[in-house]
Amino acid sequence: MDVTDEVDDALVLGLLREQRPDLAGLELRRVGRGWDNELWRLGGELAVRLPRTDRAPDLLRKQHRWLPVFAPRLPLPVPTPVYLGEACTLFPQPWAIVAWVHGDPADRAQVESESSARVLAEFLGALHREELPTAERYGEARRVLRNSHCDFGEDLIGVVGEDRAWELEMIWQDAVSAP
Repeated sequence: MDVTDEVDDALVLGLLREQRPDLAGLELRRVGRGWDNELWRLGGELAVRLPRTDRAPDLLRKQHRWLPVFAPRLPLPVPTPVYLGEACTLFPQPWAIVAWVHGDPADRAQVESESSARVLAEFLGALHREELPTAERYGEARRVLRNSHCDFGEDLIGVVGEDRAWELEMIWQDAVSAP
């Protein structure tokens, strides 16, 4: 389900006018393509995410349910949900409005190994605290890294380039095999 050719500014504006007219007057600017969603900046503090892969609609629903639970306990900002749009005649999938996270995307930022590793460790530690909901009690709210799957194929190469994709795959493999 790659909807890239079907999605444009006019469609996003139409969805906003139909389902969130209070936000339809904000400046709208396409930002690009993520792993599973097309992304637009909406005003200064929001983003619109429209799914472009088969798995994206379910992920948007899970994020809408769980990010508000996790976000206040995390040491880094995450794109917390503001609104979960409904499938309609304009667009046959759910879509989302989320908080815009200011800063540079990690794949474009300079990685400082020691400080970046420390920040990542703090984030993962906060995410896996005992008082957070567990997958056993609340469904698939979180997963253990070694049980996660990441495909370092064409999608990653398209986002960061072939050389960077190889480097990130090696880092991922080290993380998955860590105790």
